[in-house]
Amino acid sequence: MSALISVAAVDDHPIVLRGLADVIAGIDGVELVATATSIRKLLAGPGRDAQVVLLDLGLGDGSEAPDNIRQLIEAGAAVIVFSALADPDGVRAAMRAGACGFVTKTDDVDELGTVIRAASSGAGWVSPQLAFLLLTDKAPDRPQLSPQEMEALRLYATGMALKTVARRMEVSPETAKQYIERVRVKYRKAGRDANTKIDLYRRAVEDGFLD
Repeated sequence: MSALISVAAVDDHPIVLRGLADVIAGIDGVELVATATSIRKLLAGPGRDAQVVLLDLGLGDGSEAPDNIRQLIEAGAAVIVFSALADPDGVRAAMRAGACGFVTKTDDVDELGTVIRAASSGAGWVSPQLAFLLLTDKAPDRPQLSPQEMEALRLYATGMALKTVARRMEVSPETAKQYIERVRVKYRKAGRDANTKIDLYRRAVEDGFLD
């Protein structure tokens, strides 16, 4: 029998925490180990050892979400941000701070188990609705990729070798390589380097090219 995934939740509304506890209790393979109304309180208790932390994007204690995310990552947790609102700036800031998932409080509760399991395995996850929101966003630091560059990024960033990308796209390996290099250049010009395949994966998730 596989070990349970330990989960903690941080929200400054006790009624939300109670609701999350009820939802998580119904997810197979997941165990809620702590809830807290602030990062400080969570890290001072058993929640500091949780594998996955569900974090409210807007805590009322004056803390900033990116700082909270980084603190939790430093403690060894994978962070899933959840929020009542889904705006591109908030999503991007959370993902760039290291969050590996973003869900809204209006998403289907059945998806939460999928997100938690993805986070515990180190994979990123953004709901299809949020991915579409990011895809249609025109922020200046979000490169505008051609359809070919976007497809090459999707295939390459999820682990395919360049030769396999080329075969899937029905182009030469040199052309596939050029698509990836163009993507890297566009991210570099936007001030967001993507030198490694892991960097490209993160950028693709952050900007909604992968969901």
